[in-house]
Amino acid sequence: MVTEPSPLQGTLRLFQTEPIPLPYFETNAQHPNKLIFIPGLTDTIGVVPYLPSLASVLNNLEYSLVQFVKCSDLGGFGVSTLEGDAQEIAQLAEHLLTRSDFPCTGKLVLMGHSTGCQDVVTFLSKERLNLRTGRQILIHGGICQAPVSDSEYFDARDGNQISARELLKHSQDCMSKGLPGALLDRSHISPVRTSVNGRGEGNSAVVLKPPFTAYRFASLNGHHGDDDLFSSYLDCESICRTLQPALKRAPLLMLFGMNEYVYKTDMAVNMHHLMWTPCKSRSIGKHLYITFPCLPRCYLGRTTKLMMPLLRKICLMLCRPSYAVFHRLK
Repeated sequence: MVTEPSPLQGTLRLFQTEPIPLPYFETNAQHPNKLIFIPGLTDTIGVVPYLPSLASVLNNLEYSLVQFVKCSDLGGFGVSTLEGDAQEIAQLAEHLLTRSDFPCTGKLVLMGHSTGCQDVVTFLSKERLNLRTGRQILIHGGICQAPVSDSEYFDARDGNQISARELLKHSQDCMSKGLPGALLDRSHISPVRTSVNGRGEGNSAVVLKPPFTAYRFASLNGHHGDDDLFSSYLDCESICRTLQPALKRAPLLMLFGMNEYVYKTDMAVNMHHLMWTPCKSRSIGKHLYITFPCLPRCYLGRTTKLMMPLLRKICLMLCRPSYAVFHRLK
């Protein structure tokens, strides 16, 4: 059972009003440096337990912690895309950089958790224009905490189930027919939840068993889709094509570990080799830092006590301006 995290105090406001209003929550907004936190699939504001401790560490370093609502939160990820997430992050970044009170005048850092790591890499993989200033949005660093392979998780968990494999094949067939937006069948899921004494699970099935477009189901669960950035079966050339555009724009910290979401115990070691070797050979390795602390059962950062010493070191590193600080931790 996950312990309820400590409460956070801060400011709740909107970072955009069109085409749909989207809010964000910021702790210690007076600081000139900002860290935007991007959670994983099914998560939203305040869900990851170590955030209050992270906010405390960031406060000491004159960083504010920014959490925001994006359209793909909770069950919205099944009908969303990484590029859509990145565009909403760009809107948030522009707001933080140009708002009238306590704008970001220092460093702007992205931190992804679990599948939020794909959002970090996707955002950094192309130029993002600040429409108010006409200049490119500058990100000073990216943290990928617990990057995961959804396709390998799918293979390990559902690979032997005929229905799951058929669903993946159907989604890929829809893609080949030019129907990426086709919704996969979920008629077997009851829209009305059972109730005992007026209580029940609410609409949790919308999050835990969400609707999927053919594109997103294939991208998440198939091999070599847009979401497939951190799988151990990717070759060095694929890894380089994925990371090189992002590393040209900001240094990246990759924090691997092990738990039930990673079915290969040597995945972290494999990914270190696959990422570090080609990036180093192409003179962008100095912008890449990879570590794989063995944190049993807290790979996704659900145990605050074990995660915070490492996060503290990362935050200290991000306070420094030079790429040269991204050395291997002992």
